[in-house]
Amino acid sequence: MFCPKCGKETDASGKFCQWCGADIGSIPASPVVTPEDGEGQDIGVYAGLGRRFVAFVVDIIIIFLFDLVAMAVLGLTRGIQNSYYYFIQHMSTEQVTGDPSMTPLLVSVIAAYGMLLIVIPWLYFAGFESSRSQATPGKLLMHIVVTDMAGNKPTFARVTLRHFAKFVSTLIIFIGFLMIGLTQKRQGLHDKIAGCLVLLQD
Repeated sequence: MFCPKCGKETDASGKFCQWCGADIGSIPASPVVTPEDGEGQDIGVYAGLGRRFVAFVVDIIIIFLFDLVAMAVLGLTRGIQNSYYYFIQHMSTEQVTGDPSMTPLLVSVIAAYGMLLIVIPWLYFAGFESSRSQATPGKLLMHIVVTDMAGNKPTFARVTLRHFAKFVSTLIIFIGFLMIGLTQKRQGLHDKIAGCLVLLQD
C-alpha cells in the first residue's frame, strides 16, 4: 500500500509508515499526485512559432520538389493542364480531353491535385514525424522534434491526425497556428487535437 502522507509504498501490515513514521490508520487516504502525473509538468523545451515557421517553409520547398518528380513520373501534368484549359481558358471538355463528358476531365484533375496537395504532403509529414528521427528535414534543420504528450515517439496514426488537423487551424483564419505563440506548451490547435508536442532537440 501507499502512505497517504508521503505517497511512498510501505508495508501494508504495519501501523506506521516505514518512511515518514505517519500513523497510516489515522490519516484519511487521498490520491497522491506524483510529478509525472501532473498535467502542468514540463517534459522539455517547447519550440516556438518562429523556429517552427522556418521549418515549415523548408518542408514546403522539399514537398514542391517531390511534387515535380511525381508530376513527371506519374503523368500528373495532364491534370494540371486540363484544369487550366477548362477553368481559366474556358475551353469545352471535348476540346480539352476529346470527350464531351465531364468524367475524363474530372478524373485527371482530381487525381493530379489530390496527389500533389493531399497524398504527398500527408505521407511526407506523417512518415518523417513517426520515424525514428521524429522530424521532417525542415524540423531536423531547426533541431525540433514531434512527440506525444509524454515525450515519446508518436505513432503514424497520431501524426496523421495532426497533419489533417492543420486544415482546421488554417480554416479559422490561421488562428490555430497563432496559438503556438500563445499557449503554455506552444501547441497549435492541430497539436492539441492530436495530443502532440513540438520540442527542441537536445
